[in-house]
Amino acid sequence: MRVSPTGALQEAGARLLLGGAADLGIEGLLEALEQAMPDHTGALEHLREVHRQAELTGTDLLAQSPWAQGILGMMRTVETADDHDLCHAAHICTRASCVLEVAMRCTPGKPEIYAYLTADEMWRRWALVGGILREEGAPSLAAVALNTYQYLADPEWAAELDRYLSFMYSLLVAFGYTGSPGDGTQC
Repeated sequence: MRVSPTGALQEAGARLLLGGAADLGIEGLLEALEQAMPDHTGALEHLREVHRQAELTGTDLLAQSPWAQGILGMMRTVETADDHDLCHAAHICTRASCVLEVAMRCTPGKPEIYAYLTADEMWRRWALVGGILREEGAPSLAAVALNTYQYLADPEWAAELDRYLSFMYSLLVAFGYTGSPGDGTQC
């Protein structure tokens, strides 16, 4: 029986969510992506090659994913976090999301802001991969929750998000933004 493209991704997502990266593996993920995106063979081959090269250096990129331990590992990380650390992580991740939203509202009139934002490695590691760039509503809350977990679980990533947050603030100041995130002020 042939599985639909959406079904292939749902099955892979469920395995990743429940069992973590070790249960799915990169080949399982790539197979699901191939079924879901048959017209993107070049991009998928590039992704496969990136993972191959990482393996040669002893790095498992999938194991670095916030989903590496599955939802049980994520829950364990959040449940065992010190209350202060958990509140701090949620605060920083929410603030960073809001500041990015303000910066993105400024980009139509000041495209240099977008150029600076996207040139930084955290653009890819956080804004794109972390699902922060979104429409209003539940996806933003889910992304902040996932990023809060990642902030708690990966001190290096947390330090980079702290740095990127400061960078975003300095960009806004450098380009004349005088409001504060959430007050509705435009650039």
